Amino acid sequence: MKRFTPALLATLATAALIGAVSAQTPVTTIQYWNINTEAFGAPAVRDLIAKFESKNPGIKVEPRAQTGYTGLLQNAQTAIAAGSPPDVVQIGYLYTNYVFENLPYQDIKKLAASQKDSHLTGFAGNVLELGQVGSNLVGMPYSLSNMIGYVNADLARKAGLDLARLPRTWAEWQRIAPMIKEKTGKYAISMGYNDDNWSIEGLISSNGGSLLSCVGDTYKATFDSPEAVQALELWSGMVKSGLWLNANYQQGEQAFLAGETLVHFTTIGSRNNYQKNAKFELRGTPYPKFGAKPVRLPGGGNVLSIFSKDPAKLEASWKFLKFLTSPEGFTTWTKGTGYVPLQTALAYDKRYLKDFIAENPIQQVGVNQLKNIIRWTSFPGANGLAAGQALYKGVQSSLSNQSSAKAALETAATEANRLITGERCKK
Repeated sequence: MKRFTPALLATLATAALIGAVSAQTPVTTIQYWNINTEAFGAPAVRDLIAKFESKNPGIKVEPRAQTGYTGLLQNAQTAIAAGSPPDVVQIGYLYTNYVFENLPYQDIKKLAASQKDSHLTGFAGNVLELGQVGSNLVGMPYSLSNMIGYVNADLARKAGLDLARLPRTWAEWQRIAPMIKEKTGKYAISMGYNDDNWSIEGLISSNGGSLLSCVGDTYKATFDSPEAVQALELWSGMVKSGLWLNANYQQGEQAFLAGETLVHFTTIGSRNNYQKNAKFELRGTPYPKFGAKPVRLPGGGNVLSIFSKDPAKLEASWKFLKFLTSPEGFTTWTKGTGYVPLQTALAYDKRYLKDFIAENPIQQVGVNQLKNIIRWTSFPGANGLAAGQALYKGVQSSLSNQSSAKAALETAATEANRLITGERCKK
């Protein structure tokens, strides 16, 4: 017969007690909807969830990856209408107005107040404004990016370029693009383009134009201005000449990592993925200017919106949101992606990101361009998504050489204005 020593009996009793307590401890499961793929932040998402769950054993977080901000929002709207709202959702900055006008979100300010929580006091007012519509905090600002140029330094040397003197204007890139094609057989430029219009807004805004303006007291789509037409003519003209790769976001990324383009313009949020997967020396370069005009880049990224209705899920969602936007959360997120931290002090704190940023000159390019950020345009009203799609289709029409830049943007603006007719400006 097996003898049980007092020590073994104590151990078994403790294990039984822990098991009984664990069995009685309720676990609240929440869904975290995001746009993060394996090549774009998913490993960091898993890391963050694991750290959060270890600190909060009564909460389980299920990540649900979606395809892009537009697709995510459409799917979330369907789930909400069906009575099964996602809990925490990455909402692209361009869609905060749409959520405010059309979806039953939890106001983050009111939620913090109800929890008697001071978490929001750790953020500057202009940071919180990224997620505000009027006085309502539709979502907690989380990811922030801007567009930089990733450079294949090996191709640049083959083309005879001085890596210390890469072009700083679009005119310079246009001038040397034929030489790059001749010497390397590769595209000079690529820039991924999705239906969120982030890429085209950067071009149009940096040339002095805008996607949306307030005329009188109502909104009007203004992306058919001379400045906007000129910006799209630059892009479509180089595509037509075979010097700029016409590609969507994923295609542009794949082509660049395969060595098919010399410089690829996209989000600083892809920095970690490119550093891991590039088989060539990788450099970074600032977004080019149109002559002497200031660069104006829409701030990419997202807010964290909460749609939970169940009290237990609402409390769990608030705890998860706070962790993601804590110093530890932001540090993990920046290192795992490239997004800049919204608590700027972290970039100068040795406990968090100071050494990391100092050792990553590509990350520094994104940090240096924070001064160039403008708010990502959100088309207003219940038809706001459709208005954005009108612009997307117009740009695609020009890039595929189906119509001129002028005709494509004029047609798209007419359609967008029909969809947002009467939408009043928000002061």
